Amino acid sequence: MKIKRSLLLTITAFTLGLGGYISAIPTPNVLASSTFAYGRWVTITKTTRVRTVKLGHPMSSSHTVGWHTLYRGHHIKIRESWVFGWVGESGHFNSGAHYAYVLCHQGHSWFKQGIH
Repeated sequence: MKIKRSLLLTITAFTLGLGGYISAIPTPNVLASSTFAYGRWVTITKTTRVRTVKLGHPMSSSHTVGWHTLYRGHHIKIRESWVFGWVGESGHFNSGAHYAYVLCHQGHSWFKQGIH
């Protein structure tokens, strides 16, 4: 009985300690209440590369199959993704179940919200 109890306490302590470590791992900055959780129209202000990603299951088996370039003044609907960052959602760059069009920029300095 003492062995079972000590084993249970050890596993519990390890799990709680690991839980604190996991919560300290940084996660993407996408929130459910984010303005870009759903698609928004933007105007590109800096030349941007777009990766065509063939989605795999599990996601770790996804891979890049092509590249495109968006130039300044291009209008596109984008959203933030918890897996890839920025993802296209309009026209030729409409992400779906088999492919995702991932914009290779971080932050908000490369576009303006709305169509200008």
